[in-house]
Amino acid sequence: MKNIKYCCFGIIAFLICGCVSLKKATLYDGVVTEEKEVLPTDISVIVEPLIYDEDATDVWGLEKDVCQDASISDVAYSGKESLKITWNRDAKGCEWSGIGIGWDNWAGKDLSLIMSSVAIQMYVRTQKGKAFGLPFVLTLIDYSNGMGFLYTTNKYFERSSIDEEWQKVVVPLKDFEITQENLDPSNIKQLQIELQQSGSVYLDDISLVFYEEQEQTPWMTEEVLDSPIAMPQVLFDDAFANNNGWGLVKDDCKQIEWSEAETSTGDKSLHLSWDTKGKNCKLNAFGVSWNKWYPVDMTTILDEVAFEFDILTVGETVQNLPIKIGFEDYDRAKSLVGLTQNFVEGRGYDTKWRKVRIPLSAMPKDVNFKNIKQAYITMTGKGEVFIDNLRLVGGK
Repeated sequence: MKNIKYCCFGIIAFLICGCVSLKKATLYDGVVTEEKEVLPTDISVIVEPLIYDEDATDVWGLEKDVCQDASISDVAYSGKESLKITWNRDAKGCEWSGIGIGWDNWAGKDLSLIMSSVAIQMYVRTQKGKAFGLPFVLTLIDYSNGMGFLYTTNKYFERSSIDEEWQKVVVPLKDFEITQENLDPSNIKQLQIELQQSGSVYLDDISLVFYEEQEQTPWMTEEVLDSPIAMPQVLFDDAFANNNGWGLVKDDCKQIEWSEAETSTGDKSLHLSWDTKGKNCKLNAFGVSWNKWYPVDMTTILDEVAFEFDILTVGETVQNLPIKIGFEDYDRAKSLVGLTQNFVEGRGYDTKWRKVRIPLSAMPKDVNFKNIKQAYITMTGKGEVFIDNLRLVGGK
């Protein structure tokens, strides 16, 4: 009996003083996972997927005005009809251009459940020729006038450019910017297609389709270019820089060509002969990109850089030439300076090669110097000259 009492006392002491912690037992200690939402296999269970096919009842903007000419065409990807659109945002008096589609009889469409898994798919082709972009701003608009935006860049194309063969353009809804203008995806009113720049295309079979991100193999690799503001930059000598020039034309108004008849350096110069007096000459110009048509930000070098080239006139000596040189930006604005005697050595242009230097600081601030497209030269009146060794150079 005595031994039993000691034993009980020892057990009680162990329980009180020992380093033992007791935990409340549970039957299941696993983490509860949320079930992944399973979407239906048919988009029509959620929303009407057909935005435009054969019926243009819900389409607005099919009209002709100063900005655009939009209509129904029998040139179709499938069926009998498509949308035919020609537009020019630079036309005088044009403030806005585009069309809209309030599909499903303008009913409110709830896209909130499918924004991450559905895309807008359309088929597009040019009316003629090739276009390297599709300047559309796709805009989803809800019934409270909230908006979501997306610009249709080339990454959404089936091929690298838009041409006369139909191709698929697929734009995921998840790529739309919906927070800036407070789009409510649960109450969509319409799809609006705002037209930028200019173009002429056919559109057909616009619809919502299921979309899953795929690993893409780029159709082109981005070229690493030398700095376009490291001087000097040769615009042309025996050829245009990188062959990225235009305007070599012979017509009733002008003759612009490479020539070996007169040169200041190398084997060729650019021969310009023109007469625009009394003639309907709309464009007497040529241009060259020294950055392979990528935009150039020149804001940091405007006070340090100049155009420099050699020039020779044919048949006479003059103080000023009816030629202007400068830049064009990617909004088509131009900043040009005339070739006055102030820029030429000897204060006169004559039948000897003369060096011309025009500081960029002399350029009017009529362009966006952060977004320069090309060097641009125009001719008016009448004249004939040779130009050689055109460069952008540093130093004052």
